[in-house]
Amino acid sequence: MNAVEPLIKVENMSKSYTMGEVTVNALREVTFDLFPDQVTVILGPSGCGKTTLLNQIGGIDTPTGGKLLVGGREIQKLSQKELTDYRRKMIGFVFQFFNLIPNLTARENIEFVLEYVMDMPSGEVKRRAQELLASVGLGDRGDHFPYQLSGGEQQRVSIARALAKDPRILLADEPTGELDYSTGKKILELLVSFANNGRSVLIVTHNKELGKIANRVLHLRDGRVLREVTNERPMPVSQLEW
Repeated sequence: MNAVEPLIKVENMSKSYTMGEVTVNALREVTFDLFPDQVTVILGPSGCGKTTLLNQIGGIDTPTGGKLLVGGREIQKLSQKELTDYRRKMIGFVFQFFNLIPNLTARENIEFVLEYVMDMPSGEVKRRAQELLASVGLGDRGDHFPYQLSGGEQQRVSIARALAKDPRILLADEPTGELDYSTGKKILELLVSFANNGRSVLIVTHNKELGKIANRVLHLRDGRVLREVTNERPMPVSQLEW
């Protein structure tokens, strides 16, 4: 049994959607914990509920059954202000489809988070934004707008923007899906190194190889966790092949 307190506890969590006369059960009694200083990978095919699960944990949506506990408090019982504070201070989100602000440059997308979400002094904003762009290999692309960037470059800007918040929990939806092999490994090294000092990274993917670098792997199918595997010695990203 893990002696460390989890950052988030998911207990028999379900999520259903009603479309006309049809009810879709996207998640069915999912149970697991997210621990600090760990990388957790959730594996499963398209349509198995991976993104829905991230949306519940990220406070973008709320469960229809079970519990999602953060610091002992249920997400469903948070006020709108408390939920906003939770998303702002606790969660960083790497979206599968980037969600960059189209009329801001790559640098400005990151500066927006630093200035208006993190309240960073204006004198530090540009320096930190450039550091983050460099960390994802885009130090020379800061003045480009999203439409001027490839899908892989937009993905990297999205990752840099999420890291700008220095969140306790980083949620990444297929973070290497648009990246070539070499760049993907560099980004994974960045995400793995981020999971320290009490922080946690949760990656959802269909790529089974990514499970090798995780401390824990959950296999999701048809909205259910089929099994959970613990890796006592995760593989270094440098040795990963896919």
